[in-house]
Amino acid sequence: MDVDLSTVSPSRLFAMYTSNLMWSLFLTSTALHAIALITSPVQAVYKWIRRQSSDSDTPIPYICAVIGSSLWLRYSIFLQDTKLILLQTYAVSMQSFFVFALIFFRSKKRKLLRIVSTIGAVMFLLFLYIGNMNEEDGKEFTGRFASGAQIAGSLVCPYLIYKAVSSKCIDFVPLAPVVFTWVMEFHAIVYSIGIDDFYMLLANTIFFCMDGSLLSMFFIYPTEKLKKELKSPIPTITTM
Repeated sequence: MDVDLSTVSPSRLFAMYTSNLMWSLFLTSTALHAIALITSPVQAVYKWIRRQSSDSDTPIPYICAVIGSSLWLRYSIFLQDTKLILLQTYAVSMQSFFVFALIFFRSKKRKLLRIVSTIGAVMFLLFLYIGNMNEEDGKEFTGRFASGAQIAGSLVCPYLIYKAVSSKCIDFVPLAPVVFTWVMEFHAIVYSIGIDDFYMLLANTIFFCMDGSLLSMFFIYPTEKLKKELKSPIPTITTM
């Protein structure tokens, strides 16, 4: 919808918002959940600062998040959807910060730096290739690639589930991002139906199911490993 900024007033904005109230409320809820989801790994950064180490956290979800958001940002530019462009720009910025923080507090940085640098180079070449395509082909190719990348990224959930089952603990990924992702995926499914976008619907439906399975692990296993109390080899004598 084109809006003449010179005629914008609070009353007109309110009228535009209430013209389709249910959809506007849904979009507001989606935006709030998305911002909360994108910002939620801050608790992990706080933990890294407190421990002066990020070695206990796997980098896979953070790297996958940057790749996925970058692809969806390019796709949203093809769609010319201002809301998605703003949201994905914020997502790429924050998720890049989390990856840099993860590297900064890593005790062994070299291997992770090589992986991130290689992924960055591949993404640059991919976007360069997409930029040389015509708009319709570029949109279809990016949609398929973004959807496929998100589906592939969702496969990290079975890996994390296996890790939780094998260690009988789920202390390697924070709860908040998992919860917010599950709620956000539901919003994304509804939004993709609303704008009639097949690629977004397919990717978010699969991710919703995968993330829901991972979320169930928090109700089965503890979030911190229990330290076994060591019995003293010296017997103690109690006095009356």
